[in-house]
Amino acid sequence: MSRPHASLRMAGAVALAAVGALLGAAPAAAAGLPASPPPATPAPSAPSPAPASAAGPADALVPLVDCVQDAPLGAVSSRTVVLGYRSTAASPVTVPAASGTNDLTAGTADRGQPSTFAPGEHHGVWLLTLDSAAEPDLAWRLGATAVRFDGAPACTAATAVAVSAPERISAGDTVSVSAAVTRMLLAPPSTGAIAFALDGGPAVTAPVSTSGVARADLPVAAAGAHTVTATYLPADGSGLLPSGGSATVTATAPSAPLEVAVGSVVTGSSSVLVTVARASAEGTASADLMTADGTAAAGADYSPLATTVALDEGQTTATVRVDLPPRPAGSPAATFFVLLQRASTAVTRASATVRLPAVPAAVPAAGNGANRAGALPGASSALPPDDPTDGAPATASTAQDLAMLAGGILLTAGGILGVLGLVRAVGMREARA
Repeated sequence: MSRPHASLRMAGAVALAAVGALLGAAPAAAAGLPASPPPATPAPSAPSPAPASAAGPADALVPLVDCVQDAPLGAVSSRTVVLGYRSTAASPVTVPAASGTNDLTAGTADRGQPSTFAPGEHHGVWLLTLDSAAEPDLAWRLGATAVRFDGAPACTAATAVAVSAPERISAGDTVSVSAAVTRMLLAPPSTGAIAFALDGGPAVTAPVSTSGVARADLPVAAAGAHTVTATYLPADGSGLLPSGGSATVTATAPSAPLEVAVGSVVTGSSSVLVTVARASAEGTASADLMTADGTAAAGADYSPLATTVALDEGQTTATVRVDLPPRPAGSPAATFFVLLQRASTAVTRASATVRLPAVPAAVPAAGNGANRAGALPGASSALPPDDPTDGAPATASTAQDLAMLAGGILLTAGGILGVLGLVRAVGMREARA
């Protein structure tokens, strides 16, 4: 091999080595960029929190501890817990026991707790008896809330108030409310008072009775939803704890005056329509509706009616029907009345008159001998009074008609004989000629 060729081979080997070195470095170095360090091993990351689940029906529930009563039984500290709940749901919610959202936090998760929860606040729903020394931190988990049993008031001091009020009244009226005070596991208190208030306004205080009940009337001026609260105020030195309750009342706008009207009746009508109406659809109204005799008698000329008619918000009329039985032929015209009584609002027309038309008399059927027994001639037949087909005896005029008929027959026979004789005579005369 010549020296030039050896030099070329050496230069090629050096070039290949340089290329290999460059390829061993980061590709960025070949592009004139700084080489990046080798990737580090990622450190283990903390587990991410589980995505929050969508709000379920149990989230509308809150457990309540009404009271706790401890009763030492030798070496065992028996504790009775009275529990309730509050639900903001609009309809009953079902949460099975031991489902993860309706559990006891220690030991057995299902200990007889309720699984169906009605809307509103409810006390004394269930009682739980346990060993307080063995389970001092026990709690009831309902929905997203857990409530512990320690720190609850003693049942000898705890009270609860239940408020009763009508759902609807008319604006401008007064709402009559009552409240009952109870004690868990004990008789209701017979001392103290209850302060009633409407929408947080001035309170009306009434003493509780021996059965723990108090009542009050509260004026409601404006239409809309109102909240009635009742707060129990224990008597001094009683050792009882105050408590409260509430109820919702809806006041509707005053109703327009009512009036009653009836439809017309024609011969053959089987009923008559009665309408109670008002000019405006605002508010609610009701009234008793009843029938009363005039010249028509209940049970014979019409079916008696006594009912209550109610008009709801947005309703201007209400209708009922009074049945009318068939009346005998020849019955005269008669009347009876429809009356409004004990209406919840003003009445501009409290009565209406139903007029029953007269029933035509029956028409006698036509037939032989219909003109006898005093019947007027021709009243039931279009034939003449002396027509022989009517079945009556022949009169003198009828005999004369028969005689004239016989004479006509004789004259007709004689005429025919005369014509025959004339024809014969003419024939004989021609023969002679």
